Order: sequence, then C-alpha cells, then structure tokens
Amino acid sequence: MNRYLPHISLCLLTISFASVAGHAAEFPAIYNSEADPNAAPPSPKQSLAMLQLPPGFRATVFAAEPEVQNPIALAWDARGRLWIAENYTYAENRLKFDLDLRDRILIFEDKDGDGHFDERQVFTDEVQRLTSIEIGFGGVWALCPPQLLFIPDQDGDGVPDGAAEVVLDGFTVPPVNHHNFANGLRWGPDGWLYGRCGASAPGELGLPGTPQDARIPIRGGIWRYHPRWKVVEVLTSGPVNSWGHDWDAHGEAFCVNVVNGHLWHVIPGAHYQVAHTLDPNPRAYALMDRHADHWHFDTAKGWTASRDGAANDFGGGHAHAGAMIYLADNWPAEYRGRLFTLNLHGRRANQEILARAGSGYVARHGEDVFFFNDGWFRGLDLRYGPDGGVFVLDWSDTGECHEATGVHRTSGRIYKITFGKATPPKFGDLREMDLDELLKLQHHPNEWFVRQARLQLAERAASGSDVRKAIPQLRRLIEPNADPATQLRALWALHALGAAEDWYLRAQLWHPDEHIRVWAIRLLSDCWPLDTATSARPARAAGEGNNSLLTPSVETFEQFTRLAQSDSSGLVRLALATVLQRLPVSMRPELAAPLLARAEDAEDHNLPLMLWYGLIPVGEAAPDQLADLAIRASIPLVRQFIARRLAEDIEKTSEPLNRLLREAATRNESFQADVLNGMTDALRGWSKARRPAAWDALQLKLAGTTNADLRDRLRDLSALFGDGRALDEVKRVALDSNAELPFRRAALRTLIEQRPPDLREICERLLSVSFLNSTAVRGLALFDDAAIGERLAGSYSKFHASERAAVIETLASRASFAEALLDEVAAGRIPRAEVTPYHARQIRSFNNAALTKRLAEVWGESRDSPVEKREFIAELKEKLSPAVLATADKSAGRVVFNQACAACHTLYGQGGQAGPDLTGSGRSDLDFLLEHTVDPSAVVNADYRMSIVDLKDDRTFNGLILARTDRTITLRTMTETLTLERAEIERIQESTLSLMPEGLLEALTEKQVRDLLAYLIHPTQVP
Repeated sequence: MNRYLPHISLCLLTISFASVAGHAAEFPAIYNSEADPNAAPPSPKQSLAMLQLPPGFRATVFAAEPEVQNPIALAWDARGRLWIAENYTYAENRLKFDLDLRDRILIFEDKDGDGHFDERQVFTDEVQRLTSIEIGFGGVWALCPPQLLFIPDQDGDGVPDGAAEVVLDGFTVPPVNHHNFANGLRWGPDGWLYGRCGASAPGELGLPGTPQDARIPIRGGIWRYHPRWKVVEVLTSGPVNSWGHDWDAHGEAFCVNVVNGHLWHVIPGAHYQVAHTLDPNPRAYALMDRHADHWHFDTAKGWTASRDGAANDFGGGHAHAGAMIYLADNWPAEYRGRLFTLNLHGRRANQEILARAGSGYVARHGEDVFFFNDGWFRGLDLRYGPDGGVFVLDWSDTGECHEATGVHRTSGRIYKITFGKATPPKFGDLREMDLDELLKLQHHPNEWFVRQARLQLAERAASGSDVRKAIPQLRRLIEPNADPATQLRALWALHALGAAEDWYLRAQLWHPDEHIRVWAIRLLSDCWPLDTATSARPARAAGEGNNSLLTPSVETFEQFTRLAQSDSSGLVRLALATVLQRLPVSMRPELAAPLLARAEDAEDHNLPLMLWYGLIPVGEAAPDQLADLAIRASIPLVRQFIARRLAEDIEKTSEPLNRLLREAATRNESFQADVLNGMTDALRGWSKARRPAAWDALQLKLAGTTNADLRDRLRDLSALFGDGRALDEVKRVALDSNAELPFRRAALRTLIEQRPPDLREICERLLSVSFLNSTAVRGLALFDDAAIGERLAGSYSKFHASERAAVIETLASRASFAEALLDEVAAGRIPRAEVTPYHARQIRSFNNAALTKRLAEVWGESRDSPVEKREFIAELKEKLSPAVLATADKSAGRVVFNQACAACHTLYGQGGQAGPDLTGSGRSDLDFLLEHTVDPSAVVNADYRMSIVDLKDDRTFNGLILARTDRTITLRTMTETLTLERAEIERIQESTLSLMPEGLLEALTEKQVRDLLAYLIHPTQVP
C-alpha cells in the first residue's frame, strides 16, 4: 500500500467558521478581581533575584507586564519567534469565565539574543477561553473550549488571513466547575496534533456537525487530531487533569498530572487511575497506576495537606503544570533526556529521571535544582528554544489552580534560563530552506530544529511539493549502523513525507533496535481506527468521505503475530498490545494469544492491563474465544478478568463460563484461584445467581483444599448458587467505603430491587458518594416525601455533570419533588436550561394548579390554546422570511439539530428512533415544519402518541409504549427505556399528544431557530 497522503490545503477547508468575540474597536479594559485592590507582585527585577539556580546557570526576564500578562501557553514558529497565549477570560469560582473580556495571542522576537524580547506583535485579540496554541500548516491552532480553531496565516506575517475556522468542537465547558479544561496543543513525532483534557470537563468530540451518537467521549486524557486526514482520536482514559506532556528522544510520550500521581507514560488505549471521576468503561476492572516511583507530597497526610510549602521535603506538592524533556544543546549533558515539570505549590521545577523498566518506563526522582522563590510564582509551562535556553511561563498570581481568591490579570512573566550565555543560532526562516538543508537538521543536537524541520517536510508534502529526492537519503539514515536517535528521526521524517510505505515498515519490524521496531508497529497501524472500548461509542471520528481509515493487510498481521511470539523486548510487546484496540474485534484473539503466553510479562506494570483492555469487546462478541484465551493464558490477572467477564453473563450465556470451570477442575490451585476470584468480583453484591452446570464438579475437586482463601471463595459462591446471600451481606458491600464502586453499585441495585425496610436510610447515606449517588437517587425515587425532593434538588451540584440529568428526571417524576426542583431553578442553583420542555410537560401532567403556575413563573408559559399556537406560528413565519433564511448558518443548524432533535429523530441515517424519520418527510415546507414543531400534537401518527403512566407510588412517566406482556410494559421516554411491572402501575392514560414536547423553539435563541429551520428545509446534508 502506498502511504502518500492526500493533499489538502487547510486554509481552504469548507468547515463552519467560529464566532470568536467579534471584531471590536478596542480590547476590553483588564481588571483585577482579588479582594485586595492594592495586591501586586514583586517587580520583575525583584522576582528574578529570587531565582535559585545551579552553578553556571543564569536567568533573564524575557518579558513581563505590561507586555505580557496571564501567559497560559507558548509555541514556536519556523523563524524562532515565541508565540504566547494570554488568557484574561478565566475568572474566579463565581464567574468561571468572564466573557466580557477577550484573550490574546502575541508574538515575541529576540533579534540580538540578549535574553529579552526586541519586538512584540499582537496576532489576534478576538478569542475567548484560550488555553493553548500551536503553529503549523499555514496558520495558528488555538484551543478555545468548546472548540479547536484554525486561524489562517499562510504568509507567516503575523496577521490573520481570514476568519477563525472551527476544526473540532465538543470540548465541553462544564457549567459548575472551572478547571480541567482541554489544553496542551503540540505536534507529535507522528505528525498528529496532540492535546489534553481533564476529567472534570467531559466532552463529546467531533468535527462540526457530527451527530451525537458518532462523537467520541472524552472523560479526561490525551487526544490527537490529524490535520490532513481530519480525524480525531482519544488515546487514553485519564489521568485526572494533565497540564503538560512531551516526547523523549525515542518518541515516547510522557504526561504530568495533579492529585493522584504526577507522571504517566502515554500508552495509547490505556485507562489510567483518576481521582473524583469514573473511567467510562465499567469493564476496565483495574486502572493503570502512575509510572513515577515516588510522590511529591506526603501521601500519609493526603494531597490537600501539600499546600503552602508543607510538602517541600517531598518535592513541593501535588499540582504540576508544564512538561519538558530537555533535548537541546545549551544545558549540561547530565540534564539531557530528563523531564522537568513546574510544581505550583513548591515553586520549583521537579526533575524526573526516565528509565526503561519492563515493558515501559519508570520515572525516578531527580534532585530539584531550579527554585522560583517568588510567592506570586505560578509556573504553567516551559519549553526550550532554538538556542537551547529554556523559557518558563509565570501566570503570576496568589491563588492556586482554581483562583478562588480572584484573578490578578495585570501581571505575568516569561523567564529564560540558560547555562552561561547561550549563542543565538543563525538560521533565518526554516520555511525558506531547501530539502537538503531540512534533512541536515535531522542531525542537529537541539531537538527544536529537528521538530521544526520535520513539520516543514510534512507541510511541503501536504502542499504537493516534490519531495521524492529526500526519500533515499532518509532511508540510508535508518540503516542499523547509524545512531538510534538519528534512525528514528529519519523514520519520522519519512512518515511526514508520506513515504513510509507498508512494505518498508514491515522490514523495520526486524530491525535490531527495539525503538525502531516499536515505531514500525505504530506507523503501520497509525491509520487503523482506534477503539478504546469505552462502551459502544467510537474512539475516533473522521470527516465525511474520509477513506484513510484502513484495516491490516494479511502480511502485516502475520508479522505482528510472529513478533508477539518471538520478540525479546517488552516495549515491542507493549506496542503490539496497544494494536489490539486498532484491530477488528474478530482478529484480536489471534494476536492476543501469543502475547498472553509470555509468562515473563505476568507481573509487568502495563502489559496485563493493556491486553485486557484490548480484549474487553471480545467478551460481548465471542465469549467462547475469551474462555479459550483464559485456558491458554500465562498471565493470571487477565485470566481472572476473563472469568469475571464471563460470570457477569452467568444468567444469559453460561456455556463459556462452564467451559472455564471444567478446565479449572483439572488445573492447579493458582489457576482455580484466578477463576474463583474473578467470579467473586463479578457477582459481588448479588443476592442470588443461577448455579453453573460445571460448578458441582469444581466444588467437589476443591472439597479438601487447605487454602483458606479458596475455601472462603468456594463457600461464598456456593451460598450464592444455593439459597442466596443474606441481605445483610449485600448491605455491607453497598456501605463499604473500601469496596470497589462497581461492587457497591451492584449491591445497591440489588437492595433497590429487594426494597428492605431500611432502603431509604441506606440511599440517603450514599447520596454523598460520587457516582454511587446516582444509583441512590433511583432508590429514593420510590419514596413519596417532599423532604427527599428538597434534599435531591439541594444536592444537585454535588452530582457529576454526566449524572445530573438523572437527578432532574427523578425530580420531575413526582409532584412532591417537582416543587423543590422549581425552587432551585428560581434561585439559580439549577440552570433553567437543564429543565427541558419534556420535563416541563411532565410537571404539567400532574394537573397541579400551584405547580403549573410555579413552572410558568420560573421556566416559562405553555401555549396551550390553538389560537396561541397559530399566533406564534404566524409570528415566526413573519420573522423567517426567505431573505432571513438565506442568511442562516446551516452548519450551525445541524449542530442545533444534533443537540435538540437527534436523540429522537433520524435525519440522513443518523439519530434516534423515538420519533419519525425526518429524511423523507415534508420538511422543505416551512409551514409544515412550524406546525409540527410548535404544535406537534395537532397531527400525530398513532404510533407516536404519548401515554401517561401513573405508578402506585405516585411517580408519573410520559412516553411511548413499545411492548406489552402479561407482566410488564416497556416504555420509551425522551431519555431512557423503562420496563415496568404491571403490578406497580396505577393507571395508563392513552393520550392524543405527541411524545415530542411543545416549547422546543421557545428554548432556543432567534439565531438558533433560524439556523435549525434553514438546515431542516435544505434538501441535502451539510458539513
């Protein structure tokens, strides 16, 4: 296969454009919001004097206020100019972002090399929520959550050539917290644009207009975007909040983090440990721990006790920002290859020594030798430049990460740290160099030049320039007698040119250097879709019509399986394990089998988990093959997880588990313990389960065991398969704060089904437990008590953002709860937008005059009479003239459709099934659209008429009845599908109303209404 990539000029892409703050005559006045109006940092000169550096090092203030303020990120261009992102819109807890302000992108140049800038230029001051920038492919990439923007500057003059283009969206800005935002744009050695996102800012990524069900969930982690393929991938789940990453000389990425460990090796497809949130895949079972062998705070006291210098003896504290692996040529050789990260509370740069260990790396604590003793120092990023000096960004403020005390916007510093006086290199503009000059830079001792030259090669290949003469030169560099770092640089440069063809990469699979073999694996699989198994959702989204997503050839797959059997390098086997998640599910067992046979990896930090992550979907698609893998595996943890997965389906598909149990009866106690431990974990919290057919034989085999743990497992499972566990044991699991969350959730669900007398008390105790409280809400919904509604509504902000919809749903299900919901909306503690027209209609269906009046006061009126609806339709028709509709942004209308309509309606093959497919309806007629949107119940097909189901416990649900049996009905609401026992139902009222609620258009802005209707009227799909 030829790996030359399609030529695409990014500045000509026809994707919708961003509205970024508009053109304004003046930059808004900057203000400080701290309580003390006289608060000010030491002068730049005083702060510089406080720096404590090793002998021989020197520092300068490259720039300071007022020339730079609130610097949040940096980037370099091909001329060696430093680009700075200034963020003014970030605000304290009360505001989160002040959108009356704007952010800026600045360009600094030091022409005489004295360590202080000579020229300063404003590139743009028309962005908001700016967290990161990167330069390349004819413009500037700006991360402004919820969007990734591209601002064209083809000639590189520092002046935008046109409007900002939305490249990606879905980087959600949470309404209730203001940290963990998407950040960290950097070009990787593979030509992808990498970024980061924190777990408290969960997003749904995609190109503009991507339907909700085709978007990629991100719940914290590392992501990447390919500028030519127009593809986005989520590479990792976690860590909790990364604000720095870099690559070593071998192209291995490492990221830094806060709170629960500070450094991870970036392994595509990994699920890392996270604090305060859940991994999106409930079957990950175990999350990968940090790759540092130390902490920067006293773990006995916890991370909250590491502030204000309390953790100076450990490294400074829990919060880290910025990551730089020094690969330049100014600092002494002892620092080369070491990772430096800024410790916010310790006001220092932590030094990490990266060393190979097992299948990956371990980071060991190096001596901290760079100290910033200014109490206002808030270091956010650091990067080496073309002369090898290191530039450090200082936000300069007194608050910590969250700025709870207010923001001091009128200060900021950029320090430059060199060993001795750095000699400025003379290179002009890399964009003007010829191919030979760019290739020579692949030997440069400063990685800055290597990376910039590689970016230029990629840009020329993308623009259609003839780069063929570079190919043989680069291939010669990859010969085994060359320096390994130079070989990798040449391989990445070949890939940048689109010239790393499959046949050539397959030959490198047998290269003597492990890093070349690893990168041959990665580049061969680079365009295979990644599936991180975060449920049924994709981990990669591509532009429509993209044909670069390929599957492995027979030759490549055969060589991968040979490597899995024979390669002596754990790093190579780790690369193969990550490939599992890029393979079709049906191919995974064949590659996993030889990797699972490598007993030397049984205790490895990474491989057992990565193998399991790749096998997760096999449990659903081919559980019998999963059982085969467990039988043949030499890695106990994977066997235990397979047993757990098979036992979860014990009442649905029991034969694969029986097969494993039959095998266990013939094996040693270690094998048997793996199987029983997995089954115990799967069934923890269950009160009773069906006995597997092969259980008795295994029980008989183990009857005489002297292993106390095995006896305990056997006794507990035998009770579960017999008369069932005592309900007290189930309660114990639900309330055990040390038990894993999935076990506690399963136990609580069992209790809700069994409804013991103390269920309410149990559920109320668990309301404060994150991610368990949403299950507790289901239990509390069974009790008709206004006090419960008040407690749920008052606790709304304590629920994770992904689970708040369930709270609103519960509060709208009872009249006794709805009053508390409306009170919180009136007080502004629950956003009005969280109450949808569907919820409003459900509240009206209680036929409670006081509630309906309160709803109208705090949420809005319903146009109940036909006359009112006709008047509203006439009003809309007058506003939405053909001329007005002609000005609509149909791409923005598609976004509104995806958000407001696609959960129920299908259009162009994408969307939900609750309502009619709109693709072939009469939507080209504005009258038709307005009638069915404003008054959806006027003409409604019998198949889509709503039923109102009142339960005996006084809950009410509105929805479509999908199925009826003698015992149950299945009801589809706007948000979920419920199976309800007939014995619990008081009455079912068949309605002539449509399931689609009224008030949809009233919940939108005038622009959104215009764009949505123009999109629906348009006869073909739009970007």
